[in-house]
Amino acid sequence: MMRLLNLITALVLGSTLNAASISAKYDISFSVFGKIGEATVSFKTYGKFYHIYIDGGLSGTAASIGQNRREVHESFGVIENGILKPELYKKIRRSDHRHEDTYYVFDPDSHNVQKFRFRQKNIYKSHFNWSKMKNVETMTVEKSDSLETLPYKAENDLLSLFFNVRTLLGEIPQGSEKSETTAGAKGEKGEITITNPAGKKRKEIAKLMPDNEDRLVTVVINQDIFQSDKGELYINLDADYLAKEAMLKDVLLFGDVRGKRVWQKGEIR
Repeated sequence: MMRLLNLITALVLGSTLNAASISAKYDISFSVFGKIGEATVSFKTYGKFYHIYIDGGLSGTAASIGQNRREVHESFGVIENGILKPELYKKIRRSDHRHEDTYYVFDPDSHNVQKFRFRQKNIYKSHFNWSKMKNVETMTVEKSDSLETLPYKAENDLLSLFFNVRTLLGEIPQGSEKSETTAGAKGEKGEITITNPAGKKRKEIAKLMPDNEDRLVTVVINQDIFQSDKGELYINLDADYLAKEAMLKDVLLFGDVRGKRVWQKGEIR
């Protein structure tokens, strides 16, 4: 559930490169359960440098069931000719019983990406203590780490890609699609496919998200958790190419998953 929540969080961003500072909040809901979480997003520039920060987590009953799972995603890099060029992508996952830190370090010349991952898991066991005549719980900590070079070259991470979508859409006519290799995407190829829909498909998405300005895209990410009919995420962008909402249709057991912007503040230059 948490991977689905935060991948949607990462995707409900849209894009603008003229923003000195923008922050927004999104509510995440399942059609079956209602609101199950929320995410806050910020994008800031410091001269030629940028920083994207996302903090997303479960809330209410979902938080209790999901062991208070939470994720933080960050992208650090430079801006060249209006394009974000990541240098470090950081992903932190936390819950009551485990945490995982993953770092992606980019080589700007070769576009090779080094991935470092650290995991810690708390393992709980209980046994009956006859001297105390009660159950006693013990905890052991299991740690692991790994270092590898991704099997593909990448110029974007999950966050920088979607803040670069304005440029990408300029290259994708309606009815066409484009695939990008992206650090943080699952699979040996790390591909994410963005489509600028046309015809019947565009009308279908517009009907699902009627508060739109005809800036509609679909995104397909290779993730096992995306057990929807086609694994397509629909995104509704505003005039600044920031996402107003996103929807994943017909997720197994849950119905539709929707991320909707509830507030935004910032400065557009």
